[in-house]
Amino acid sequence: MDTDYDEVSVEETLSRHRQILDRFCKDKKLNVVEVLEEVVSGESLAARPQMMRLLDLVSTGMYAGVVCMDIERLSRGSSMEAGYIMQIFQTNYCKIITPGKTFDLQNESDEQFTDMKFMFSRYELKTINKRLVRGRNQSASEGKFMGSMAPYGYRPYKLSGVKGNSLRIEPEEAKVVQMIYDMYGKQGMGYNAIAYALNDMHIPARKGQWSQTSIVNILTNEVYLGKIRWRREPVKKVVKDGFLAKTRILNDDYELYDGMHEPIITEEQWERARAVQAKYKNTSVHTQRELKNPFAGILFCEKCGAIMKRYLPHPKESPTAWYRCPTRGCDCKMIKCEVVENSIHEAMEDWLEKYILEIEADQQPKADPIAAALDAVRGQLAQLQLQQENICEYLEKGVYTIDMFTKRNASLTKEINQLQSTEADLLRQQSEGSQKRQATVQIIPTTQHILENYPILTVAEKNRLWKLVMRKATVYRSPENKLSIQIYPRLPK
Repeated sequence: MDTDYDEVSVEETLSRHRQILDRFCKDKKLNVVEVLEEVVSGESLAARPQMMRLLDLVSTGMYAGVVCMDIERLSRGSSMEAGYIMQIFQTNYCKIITPGKTFDLQNESDEQFTDMKFMFSRYELKTINKRLVRGRNQSASEGKFMGSMAPYGYRPYKLSGVKGNSLRIEPEEAKVVQMIYDMYGKQGMGYNAIAYALNDMHIPARKGQWSQTSIVNILTNEVYLGKIRWRREPVKKVVKDGFLAKTRILNDDYELYDGMHEPIITEEQWERARAVQAKYKNTSVHTQRELKNPFAGILFCEKCGAIMKRYLPHPKESPTAWYRCPTRGCDCKMIKCEVVENSIHEAMEDWLEKYILEIEADQQPKADPIAAALDAVRGQLAQLQLQQENICEYLEKGVYTIDMFTKRNASLTKEINQLQSTEADLLRQQSEGSQKRQATVQIIPTTQHILENYPILTVAEKNRLWKLVMRKATVYRSPENKLSIQIYPRLPK
């Protein structure tokens, strides 16, 4: 459906289209196997799971056609994606059936007409998007709230008499926002200290508990000054897995407008918070530090799931580095980094030894059920194709009448098509199994390289190689000093 409809009209349009297509299929006596519904047709294929499923079904070659309201329902995306969709339909002899016309892409004129329809659809979508962007820019400049979720301290509401939304102060949450700015600007508390204090006071956050990120977001959002910021996280198109996708990027050069809503904090509170941030920023030296943690990003607390932090006390206290869980209230005790590293190294050695034995056992000659099934299917196919040749001879010799030949040939063709579909499925399974075995064997030399050369590797090299062969590792040291370490090798699915 078109993206410029509001939510109610989209649902109404979807329901109306469904009724029209149901009636059309009944009138034409079409055998509908599966119904797939998707609200948006203007987005890229990567953002349309139902459309991707449709293309997967068409790719099986088992479907004669796809019924849709209009050909624009299939795609308004890029020319690359439109060409991909046409290729899937064309190579699998699948027709596009609409109430107005049936498109057979084996027909050259239908192919050209379909290409033109996709091209005009893209032009129409661009025109609609330009109009939408122009309208949203205008609304933002008027101070209307354009987000999908209101910031903490506010609730969205529909403006009376005009199109658009604004924000209404939530009194209890507004008090918390005031408290956060006072804690940071007047009392000199840091982000984490504020988050811990709010959690200790059992003040609920919007989602879960208060964290450093949620505090930073409040202390850096001009919405609390009564402003509307626009284009702070614009959407950027990227190519992902061969398809266009959308991602958001942080833009420091965003636009700021006077909002229609009331501010929660004063200019003085805002400037005081900026002054504190500037103080810490000016005293920080931003240099590219050398990586010290070989398990950065892959070592987690087994108890609470938090990523373990590397902690180095003051050199006068202790030269030994420790891992600690950052979650307040978690009873995981600190563990020496050296102990964790040696334990994971030993665990990987034990795992690799057992894994090699399993691979060698799997590679022993044994019956392949997929290969056996393929041989059986191909044997049946050969027999059916021979029977099809024989009935042609029977027709030529006058043994079969045309009616008998037609019925028998239709029956044989149906069986052949079913067997060919089964053969294709078995070949796919065989190919996937081969790829999995190849990926399985590839992990062995990488792991051996890490274990054999571990003492001479740099910390950065260790971290990079560990990430190649291990999804994560978990560690937990109980109050009784019992150590538990689990490794999760990166095996193919």
